[in-house]
Amino acid sequence: MLNLNNKASKASVAILLCGSSLIAAPAFAQSAPADESAQAAESGPAEGEIIVTAQKRSQRLTDVGITIAAATGDQLKTAGVVDVGQLANIVPGFSATTTSNGFPVYSLRGVNFNASQASAAPAVSVYVDQGALPFSVMTGGIFLDVERVEVLKGPQGTLFGQNATGGSINIIAAKPTSTLKAGFSTEVNHFGQVMLEGYVSGPLSDTLRARVAASTTQFGAWQRGYYLNRQKNGDQNKGAARLLLDWTPTDRLTVAVNLNANYDHGEVQQGQIAYLTIAVPGGEPPLLNTYQSRIPAKNNRYSDFDLGFDTHARNRTLQGVLRADYELTDDLTFTSLTDYVDTNFASPRDLDGSAVSQITGTASAKLSVFNQEVRLSGKFPSAGINFIFGANYQHDDITDRQDNIYQGYSGLAPGTTNVIDYKFKNKTFGVFGNLDFEILPRLTLTGGLRYTRTKQSVSGCTYDGGNGFLAGTGEFIANLFRSSAGLPPAPAGAYAPGGCIVANDVGPNPDYLPVVVGLRQTEDNYSWRAGVNYKPTPDTLVYALVSRGYKAGGFPAQFTLLASQTDSFKQEELTSYEIGAKLSAFDRKLQANISAFHYDYKNKQFFTYVPVGGFITVATIKNIPSSKVKGIDFDFTARPIVGFTLRGALTYVKTEIGDYAGFDYTGTPVNFKGSPFTFAPPVSATLDAEYRTPVNSDLEGFVGGGLLYNSKTYADFGKPLKYTIDPYTTFNARIGIESSKGWRVSLWARNLTNKYYWNSVTSGGDEAIRITGQPRTFGASAGFTF
Repeated sequence: MLNLNNKASKASVAILLCGSSLIAAPAFAQSAPADESAQAAESGPAEGEIIVTAQKRSQRLTDVGITIAAATGDQLKTAGVVDVGQLANIVPGFSATTTSNGFPVYSLRGVNFNASQASAAPAVSVYVDQGALPFSVMTGGIFLDVERVEVLKGPQGTLFGQNATGGSINIIAAKPTSTLKAGFSTEVNHFGQVMLEGYVSGPLSDTLRARVAASTTQFGAWQRGYYLNRQKNGDQNKGAARLLLDWTPTDRLTVAVNLNANYDHGEVQQGQIAYLTIAVPGGEPPLLNTYQSRIPAKNNRYSDFDLGFDTHARNRTLQGVLRADYELTDDLTFTSLTDYVDTNFASPRDLDGSAVSQITGTASAKLSVFNQEVRLSGKFPSAGINFIFGANYQHDDITDRQDNIYQGYSGLAPGTTNVIDYKFKNKTFGVFGNLDFEILPRLTLTGGLRYTRTKQSVSGCTYDGGNGFLAGTGEFIANLFRSSAGLPPAPAGAYAPGGCIVANDVGPNPDYLPVVVGLRQTEDNYSWRAGVNYKPTPDTLVYALVSRGYKAGGFPAQFTLLASQTDSFKQEELTSYEIGAKLSAFDRKLQANISAFHYDYKNKQFFTYVPVGGFITVATIKNIPSSKVKGIDFDFTARPIVGFTLRGALTYVKTEIGDYAGFDYTGTPVNFKGSPFTFAPPVSATLDAEYRTPVNSDLEGFVGGGLLYNSKTYADFGKPLKYTIDPYTTFNARIGIESSKGWRVSLWARNLTNKYYWNSVTSGGDEAIRITGQPRTFGASAGFTF
């Protein structure tokens, strides 16, 4: 049961229950013949309804017993969604932030994995046309020429593999057309940022169709220094391109090629100093303390960083997806899906959030992923059965690296440098099956099972940057341990400039001498799902679903002084219990979805800290034995009068850590029992309204606006005050005109009230650093379709 001790929770649930009862009454009052559901499916989607492929086959959104937030490409553009991180504008319960090193972190219903390494498998998986992008750093630049996006909430371990304990994001690209079409759009804002996007689509022959799309985003520096200098930051230099080919050499064979490429060489957003957290009082640069009167800055645009520091990213991703579908019979199809992704990533950061030289660094990574899936899908219409059976193999090669300079951090000698360099290999094999069985008219049982086996290895170390300062620190710490173990000081030259500084503290007789870590682990699991779907009417669905998903374990790739810090962490397991309804009333003028869920969460992976040597705290990754999540999802679309559309959605979650004791960022022991998850606001909501009216026979005008609300959450466990993310509400507005001849222009404002907010807080050594939201932005958009 949900805990409704606070007023906000009670109010939210009351609204949901009242709303669902009003909607359900007329919907369930209808009666229909047994074959009406099938007739509705054949007739296609109703106005505003979306066809989804959440179960790797085309279905109406109202026929799928899963909580799904779906949006068309036009809805994404209207909401200003141009990358995965901005999906929070239209998907309550979803949040996105970045780690201190610039790696994306995606969260659904409070389930996420916040780790400062590119090799960390996310809890929310991302796909483009079913081609996996298994690591979050691969997901930049993929919102190009999008037909729709589907966000599946809850574990998706059967059809979409492992590493989806939170959910999956499926991006479906606009497909080649049978006739020649083209279009372009542009957007400019008052910071000077310019975006251009265009496509050309059509047949190349009787059997071959193609679509080419490209985009670029340039300029637009929006951050500015506010204390020690007046530097600007945030100029964009991004580009993306996609080539789609659909070839149908026979009536039964279809071959689809999807080639994607994108780059980002723009200036990376820099953090904003929020609090001073001096590691060694008196050891910090004197000028740093003058920031006391300047923080918090309370302006989204403000960011101080070292004068002349180069903030340009060096990111690029290439993806190729080859899909072949062969219809063995009218009801049986064999599919082969080959996916290759290659990513280079480099994100420079002034890690202290000030213009006082303290810590700067660049997180970089190289990742290559090969994935092969084969599956057999089909149906037995007379028996009411739809099925999918298949297998997949994935191979990952990853280099995870961080280069840091500690010019003035109080915890290390000024000028200390380090290189954190780890190489990972992952091999995953899985077999899966899914079955939908309509046992009675309107009543369908659904089930799925996947077996997954993963082999992982890591090799790497934390190295002295070359000047010997960190080697000296490592030698000092090692000799403390050696002395306590009755060993003599480390041999001369053991800790050398440029060498590995990780002390070997594992095994029955550790020698505390430098060691390059080399570890392996093998894990396997069974993901499964079982549910029942009941359709009282063609436009109404009531469902119950129990499912279990896993996220693979791994190894930390952090600043490491002891070999034990790189110990493996285990795979996590999430079991979900969910009930829901998809409802329609007043001739589909009102549609709503509501669901309630409960998660049993085992071995939750989390980024945390451990004290080393009694005087320094370092990062690692651990497992929490047990945790809980429960909540409600609700969304609706209403069209009460001609031309007026109102869309709203709300997610309420309560996350809770079980019995677990650990350490906070200062190395202080903390009992985390009962603490909420990170980046898990209890209440998040969106609302959007738009009114359209004819201007003349060719023109239609529109005006609209929306809001996004997130309640208070935290960027670290234990609800630390300095890692609080305050609640916020942002408002957007738009006005424009469209022509039946294919052109459109609009004016818009985002974060209209210029609300100061932030979506993450990270440790900067002697500071806590905020990653702020976007400031108020005015702009104009235009587009034309031929």
